[in-house]
Amino acid sequence: MLRNFLRQGKDQLLQFLFSRKHFKLLLKATTEHLDLRMQALASITDFYSTAVKPIPITAPFGKSMLVVAPHQDDEVIGCGGALTLQTLSGQSATVIILQDGADEHASASIPREQLRELRNEESRAAMRQIGIDAPIFLGLRSLRSNIETTVSTLREVIEERGVDAVFTPFVLDGHPDHRACNFILAKALSSVSRPIRTMQYEVWSNCIPNVLVIIDPVADKKDAMLSCYKFANGAHDYRHATKGLNMFHSRLLPAGQARYVECFFELPREEFIGLVDRVEQAESPKVEHP
Repeated sequence: MLRNFLRQGKDQLLQFLFSRKHFKLLLKATTEHLDLRMQALASITDFYSTAVKPIPITAPFGKSMLVVAPHQDDEVIGCGGALTLQTLSGQSATVIILQDGADEHASASIPREQLRELRNEESRAAMRQIGIDAPIFLGLRSLRSNIETTVSTLREVIEERGVDAVFTPFVLDGHPDHRACNFILAKALSSVSRPIRTMQYEVWSNCIPNVLVIIDPVADKKDAMLSCYKFANGAHDYRHATKGLNMFHSRLLPAGQARYVECFFELPREEFIGLVDRVEQAESPKVEHP
């Protein structure tokens, strides 16, 4: 308890001192980031130029659902309700987690391998709440290295399990790992010829919802799953925030129709690949010509 308090105090002090000394640098980085985000946002305007009214959909979402998560807990924050409903429908569901989730090992004062296993066990515990197999852990330190190997592994999972519905973070999510996750998935899907639904879920940023899932029957189960992530919840109360987000989305339906809702941006495989390609191009560094 004391160690966590001191660590948080140190982090806040460093942020304060850094911001006073490097205010212009921070402002420059922020405006550059906004420029990137505006470019990425503009990349979808060819797909949808008018407001989108989300349509309620129900499980099963396919015969074989795959949740691709950059880090442990993303899979439950974004689509834990949909994942639970898929399993209750009797159809298959698989979770694959790409990164090792241990970037904060130094601030937590524990070895990277120990933090990685702690977070993996939290994900296993969450999946036990709904009675499905433990996630497939790729354990990558960086999503932007060994991309071809990761793409190949992901493609094998999709083919071997006959996946026809893939859940992934929203491609314009504020976390760079969440965007990188989509770049990898799009490359894996590019060599698959059969129809596959792609459902982009929310973690750090709201999506542009064109479909939604009422999760009232499994809201308590999702909350129990989120409670398994004690490490992440120790830094941010994801359990509380996620419940609030799902409650907020109920406004998209007539009064009394739902209390908890998950939102998704659904695209067919081909359109998903095209969208991700545009976002990736917008994120690539500009080449200055003489």
